[in-house]
Amino acid sequence: MGYYDADYAGDAGDYGTRQSTTGYFFSLGTRAISWCSKRQPTVVLSSTEAEYRSAAMAAQESTWLKQLMEDLHQPTEYQVKIFCDNLSSIRLAENPVFHARIKHIEVHYHYIREKFLEGEIIMVPTKTVTPGL
Repeated sequence: MGYYDADYAGDAGDYGTRQSTTGYFFSLGTRAISWCSKRQPTVVLSSTEAEYRSAAMAAQESTWLKQLMEDLHQPTEYQVKIFCDNLSSIRLAENPVFHARIKHIEVHYHYIREKFLEGEIIMVPTKTVTPGL
């Protein structure tokens, strides 16, 4: 199971690049097995695009983790649940009809859509948790 999120245009930095930050986390049972937090390589035009890019990175990691499990002779006949707090990015992955609205998103980020349509992953909406509240 995994979680992903993005911080839209959060990098004010010294040069004010306004690049978003991607983060994901995967667990097996109750243990963390993989995680990442890094700045996205380009500036995005919307929070949905930032989340969609994070979803693509999480989908790539889940594919790699499933292959690792197979290499270790562990059963992988299940969908990986990936939780997200952005319904728009989930809808983009589920609905291939939105082409006109998202054609500015780089093609390789549609990897998440492919994995969803193939049934390898399932995207599950979750609520945002704000620390300290």
